[in-house]
Amino acid sequence: MGTDHVFRLNGVRVEAFSGLAEGLFDHLRDGRVEQYRHEAHALRDSWDYSDPWDAKWLGPVSLHPDGTVMALRRLRLS
Repeated sequence: MGTDHVFRLNGVRVEAFSGLAEGLFDHLRDGRVEQYRHEAHALRDSWDYSDPWDAKWLGPVSLHPDGTVMALRRLRLS
C-alpha cells in the first residue's frame, strides 16, 4: 500500500513512493496499533538493508524497521 508523488528536484522531474506492507497498513487502518508494532518488529530482521539502490525501481530505496518504505527515482518519460 502506498502513494506515488511526482515533483521537481533541482529542475529534474522525480517520482517518489512511500508506503508500507498491506497487512501492516490494515492494522493501522483498523486501530490495531499494538498488533502493527508486534508484526513490524517481527518482520524487520527479514528485510535487507544492505543495498540502498534497487535495480528494478532504478533508484534509492529506504526500508525502515517500522515497516515503512520510501523510494525515489527520475521520472520516466513515455
